[in-house]
Amino acid sequence: IVTQYRSQIASRGDQYSAPGWLTHVHIARLEAAAQRDVRGTDRVSRPSPDSLRALVASLETGSYLSAMLAEDGGIVSRWHERAEPIRVWVQPQSSEAGFSPDLIGPTRRAFTAWNDVDIGVAFELVDDSTQADVHVTWRAKMPKARQLGTTFRMTGGAGWIAFAHVQLSTAYDIYTVQNAARHEAGHVLGLDHSPVMQDIMAAETEGRQYALTDRDRATAMALYHLPPGRIPLQN
Repeated sequence: IVTQYRSQIASRGDQYSAPGWLTHVHIARLEAAAQRDVRGTDRVSRPSPDSLRALVASLETGSYLSAMLAEDGGIVSRWHERAEPIRVWVQPQSSEAGFSPDLIGPTRRAFTAWNDVDIGVAFELVDDSTQADVHVTWRAKMPKARQLGTTFRMTGGAGWIAFAHVQLSTAYDIYTVQNAARHEAGHVLGLDHSPVMQDIMAAETEGRQYALTDRDRATAMALYHLPPGRIPLQN
């Protein structure tokens, strides 16, 4: 597990790194996922390829599911449905240039905005970083120019997301950071990009996106009807 984790980090070069304390939390989450795999509690029932293609087709209306799956190479990554919430910790203090405590509240609200979508999982904000499944930290200089945020996540052997780490830029105003946090929270859930600029999950937008669109909601619900792993998009 440790080798796999380090390999994933190394494959990202200077695009991503995690502090030592967070590395330990990530590895603990992967170990817990491995234990569930051994016990069989995370076992996935896989429909036939034809059934999966038919399911995707039935879920496409009003969503950007097909475009998202094509971008992801047909790989579905999502959280297992769970009674307990996905615990999110937002870093309360940072020495990064541009950081302000005023960024904390809007970022926390950005995650809970997704709780209105009925997908079988929900976010809960926690104050103890060691208990969190998702960590949000701050970064003054992002890997790419004009980048607002980035999300690193890994799955267990069964394909369910085990943890996620969001990094948000401190170089923008509160409203822009909140919109970026809504976008990254979508990535935390397993969503990827929409081709429609008005959606929260669009890779590029014409301006600030203040709320989830119907397409964002429909795509999240569609995603959580699919099993994790590869979806055969073509015969």
